[in-house]
Amino acid sequence: MVNSFYPPWVGGAERYVSSLSKELVKRGNDVTVYCSGRPLSAGASLEDGVRVVRLRTPMMLYGTPLVVFPKSFFAERYDVVHANFPSPYLAAVSAFAGALKRTPAVLTWHNDLPPVSLGASVLVGLHSAVSPLYLDHFQRIIATTGVYARRSETLRRYRDRVTVIPNGVDTRKFNPGVNGDPVRERYGLRGKVVLFVGALTRWHGYKGLDVLLKAFRTVKDRLGDARLVVVGDGPMRDVYEGLAREYGLGSSVTFAGYADDSTLPLYYAACDLLVLPSKDSSEGFGLVLLEAMASGKAVIGTKVGGITEVIKDSENGVIVNPHDFDALVIAIVLLLEDDNVRRRMGANGRRFAELNDWSHVAAEVERLYAELQ
Repeated sequence: MVNSFYPPWVGGAERYVSSLSKELVKRGNDVTVYCSGRPLSAGASLEDGVRVVRLRTPMMLYGTPLVVFPKSFFAERYDVVHANFPSPYLAAVSAFAGALKRTPAVLTWHNDLPPVSLGASVLVGLHSAVSPLYLDHFQRIIATTGVYARRSETLRRYRDRVTVIPNGVDTRKFNPGVNGDPVRERYGLRGKVVLFVGALTRWHGYKGLDVLLKAFRTVKDRLGDARLVVVGDGPMRDVYEGLAREYGLGSSVTFAGYADDSTLPLYYAACDLLVLPSKDSSEGFGLVLLEAMASGKAVIGTKVGGITEVIKDSENGVIVNPHDFDALVIAIVLLLEDDNVRRRMGANGRRFAELNDWSHVAAEVERLYAELQ
């Protein structure tokens, strides 16, 4: 398994790789993960049965760690090499390693490259031109939603190799029985609580925290005791905290910072509603939506990327158009005010999450591996 990072680094792809790897180990497989050493040091360790090889990372380029692969990566024998995108560099190295060793290669396409700046937009265009040089070497490409498989220009180009296998969630870790009181007490949360979970970096700007902050100032005016809790950290935190001050949100917003795997379920348990107001199709799935559903919470998302396959509008959550502040405010206020609707959506979301427990998802991935042998 190859990915940019691995826990304790926080991110959806990182939770995907760690959860899938652990579940594959439970099913009797030997799994080695190659990833950047950051935020820890380079070296190998055994973590929950998964061999994790953290690599030296001299530099980062547009959010991608340019790691130094050891000779063992090319010398050791594996039955499958499974890479994760968006990281063109790591995907390319994985594809070429598979071709060199005549080993089947699989790629999980979490999302297209986000054009977050002019330089990134140039990179996206360049990648589109050169990506066939390595994508042609993958025998299978996993898309996490059917809608994303149909909308992504790259996935459409390789549709004969694309298999849709959804993201998974640990329904034992994230469940309605978790007690969120410690989080509520820590931050003095007395009224209704809206939760946002995501990395606060430029590369995750498409998650739409700026949109949520702008909308929340109206939510605060209508529901004076509502609180917004932001879980996540990164170099953009100061920018978002500045926006909160600019909008006069004051103590209505709590920036909780980084939460590890053991404490993250407590934040879902402490909230009444999770909001993911993503702004464009860079949102391939929205794993936090599934984690909130597993926790029995209603969710709000936007009509972008793969979200429409995760949220069934008015069943397990609400979908609004991206950048539509008025619609977002209405949806938040509606769900916070109507306990019955919110609880019904949360119960429906829990049932949906149970169908996507990692035990089911890992079995599907394992079957895909077997087809390539």
